[in-house]
Amino acid sequence: MRRAATTATEARIMHRDQVEPASDTCWDPERYLQFAGLRRRPSEELLDRLPALSPTSIVDLGCGTGLATQLLAEKWPDADLVGVDSSRQMLEEAARTGLPARWICADVAHWQPAWRPGLIFAAAVMHFVGEHRLLLPHLLRQLGPGGCLALHMPDWRDAPWYQIALDVLETGGPAGRPLGPDPLRTAMAERNVQPVDHYYRLLAPLATEIDIWESSHLQVVHGDNPVFDWVSVSALRPVLNGLSPSCRQRFLEQYIRHIREQYPPERNGATLFPFRRIFLVARVPGGAAALH
Repeated sequence: MRRAATTATEARIMHRDQVEPASDTCWDPERYLQFAGLRRRPSEELLDRLPALSPTSIVDLGCGTGLATQLLAEKWPDADLVGVDSSRQMLEEAARTGLPARWICADVAHWQPAWRPGLIFAAAVMHFVGEHRLLLPHLLRQLGPGGCLALHMPDWRDAPWYQIALDVLETGGPAGRPLGPDPLRTAMAERNVQPVDHYYRLLAPLATEIDIWESSHLQVVHGDNPVFDWVSVSALRPVLNGLSPSCRQRFLEQYIRHIREQYPPERNGATLFPFRRIFLVARVPGGAAALH
């Protein structure tokens, strides 16, 4: 069992009064870190594709447990590092890493720095946030001269495991009726992540350099039901938090059965879990020497 956050840890996590985090921001850091290596990999790929930067100030937006923050600290040990996340549980786990960072609990969709960072890094968070047409240009405008926005996000809306969740919500109730409230099903059916050409056209007027690419990673995962283990602590959180206990039980019984059928284990016990992601790097005009 994880120990409670120490007084020192609590002191390092600051609340911003700009916008309070939503009430459903409770995460399970221990279960999230079950696949830490696979979750860290896209951030490593993103860092390898950044242009030459020397940022003095870095924001890890949606930092979670600090997986990407650690990589940022290793690459730029002298930079002022700030991690922002809406989940206090995740920030407490991040603070235990001992990284020389400031941790801020705030809604990533509305938070904005009181300074101009040289790099805003957002690992696996933007797919949870809507209105990219407003948010991403806003983030570019927060950067200092020559600053860079770098992000990666899962593109899971058409993945079989996600479609199964939508189908069970739509027909998994008694007599084939929907499960849960209408707003939950509507929110889950939304498509926050857009095609890559959409992001180019959105950001090209504001950026001097843009690099956007997609990846499809055949993730090899292990466990009794590893695909469910992966998605239950991320994509399915709104469902599991938003259903009544009886509806949640009904959903899980059907969903887990279908997931086992869709993603059977290989002969060696491993499970193949294809996973699509979008990566984006955009740099704003300004000096290329040191970013502030």
